[in-house]
Amino acid sequence: MSALSAPAAVVGEARLVLLEAENRKLRKINKVLMDRVERALDTQTDNGFSLFQTAITLESKVSQRTAELSTLTQTLRREIFERREAEAALRIAKAEAEQANLSKTRFLLAASHDLHQPLNAARLFLGALADEVSGERPHELIERLESALESVDDLLSALLDISRLDAGVWPVQRESFPLAPLLARLAHEYRPQAQALGLTMRVVPSRLVVHTDRRLLERVMRNLISNAIRYTGSGRILVGCRRCGAEARLIVADTGIGIPDEKRQTIFEEFRQLGNNPRRDDKGVGLGLAIVERIVRLLGLSIAVESWPGRGSRFAVLVPLGVAGETGPEVPPAAPLLASTLDGLVVVVVENDAAVQAAMATLLQGWGCTVAIAAAAAEAMERLAALGRAPNLIVADYHLGGGSLGIAAIGMLQQCYGPDVPALVISGNRSEALEAEIRALGHGFLRKPVAPAKLRAMLSYLLSEARRR
Repeated sequence: MSALSAPAAVVGEARLVLLEAENRKLRKINKVLMDRVERALDTQTDNGFSLFQTAITLESKVSQRTAELSTLTQTLRREIFERREAEAALRIAKAEAEQANLSKTRFLLAASHDLHQPLNAARLFLGALADEVSGERPHELIERLESALESVDDLLSALLDISRLDAGVWPVQRESFPLAPLLARLAHEYRPQAQALGLTMRVVPSRLVVHTDRRLLERVMRNLISNAIRYTGSGRILVGCRRCGAEARLIVADTGIGIPDEKRQTIFEEFRQLGNNPRRDDKGVGLGLAIVERIVRLLGLSIAVESWPGRGSRFAVLVPLGVAGETGPEVPPAAPLLASTLDGLVVVVVENDAAVQAAMATLLQGWGCTVAIAAAAAEAMERLAALGRAPNLIVADYHLGGGSLGIAAIGMLQQCYGPDVPALVISGNRSEALEAEIRALGHGFLRKPVAPAKLRAMLSYLLSEARRR
């Protein structure tokens, strides 16, 4: 509103200046006329009374006009003053709203660690329980519990992402990069999922280079593909790209339920879902497309939607083309899932939450590991000294008590037991920048809550990489 009212104030001030100039001009005209009348009276005595009447009339009109201009000037000054006061109040209200939004985001970022801790412990305990029970029915119940916890995690993560995007605190790093590796990763991740649901997924390769934020664009494509899988009961999904002038048009098309015309815009709102989802067991949280819309807006891109109810939908994201010679380093692929044994290994866990400590110990011991649990690096070294063994693996939470960081604890342990001891950092922070920083240090990284299968696969991968060096 302040942006719209500012030009109005400028126009009002300009109008005031013009009126004051007109007032001065009229006063000068009045003075000239009076001088002429006086000179005429001195030289023409026969017509003196008539000229005198004319002068009086002119003076009266000028005085009336001057009074009107003075009144209008005062009115304009009062309006300008009121507008300035309103603009100042709007600026203060806007600043307060922005500060409140930033405070909310900071709170969620700080609270994300605490919010994910109980979920993390629950999933670890479930993993340990799955290793202890037998029978089809208990495992079915465990899978249902795992699915419920994963839904809660998805909701918390999506809410945090929405908050960061709304507050404008999500870092954007634009660069030129080829689409081929991104499309290959999407095919590798989502094609098996689509095939398991009886869908055909085709990803068309592309040689185009685009210029935008690599990770945010991948997030957009992941959300669009997940949405297509969720709302396609049968048929196929197509992911591809075509050149469109100076832009690349990334497309995700499906043969799903389609979107009615009246819901074409509302699908990008929070917690909006189509009521006829063919996959009753995969309801989602209604935030995927809301995140897409915010990321597209943040990156200055555009998104188009075409849909035919009962026949399918097509989402297209327009991205500026980049320069092939300016491409940055490619994002490293995710660690492959390995199924090697951890039996007999010494794993030190640096974690300050008692519930997560107990869950980690139960799970790792079930895998045959000797576990040293501690809340800090110094305590971990005491436990290892009591065992009389060096660690084969280090697992550390990123945020420890008292402002301590897990990467610092890993550094102390590696300084004592050798830099080649593989380490894994676990965090509830969803920042891609944090993950990149941890991977740059040579450590593995997992987000909370951690699925036991992913934890075991990552530990196996880190061991294999350490043995290869």
